Amino acid sequence: MAISNATKLAGYVGAAITGDGATGIITAQKFVGDGSELTGVSGFATALSSNQASPLNKIFKTPKQLDITAATVTTVESDSEASGSIAFVRESVVHVAVGATFKIASGTTLATNVLGIFP
Repeated sequence: MAISNATKLAGYVGAAITGDGATGIITAQKFVGDGSELTGVSGFATALSSNQASPLNKIFKTPKQLDITAATVTTVESDSEASGSIAFVRESVVHVAVGATFKIASGTTLATNVLGIFP
């Protein structure tokens, strides 16, 4: 009898964990840790502390400049139905390096400094 990856996983960490070896999806009620190696997750700013008990965990910083690096091709396009054709960045400056291409698609508006924190 073959044992699935989900069964192996549950055997190590508990029955509340489910996993699908074919898709790589793992489900649990709660994930704990700093998440520093997660991919596909985007945050809006960086807390000054990762300690949940610290007031600095509620104070944030964000870069002033978004860098589009050399040899990078980036096209910003936002759909009209869901977003009104508006895309945004928290940074106030978009710096496009020599050799990079940065396009804003026809009909798309890119708003910068959406937090209003930079002069």
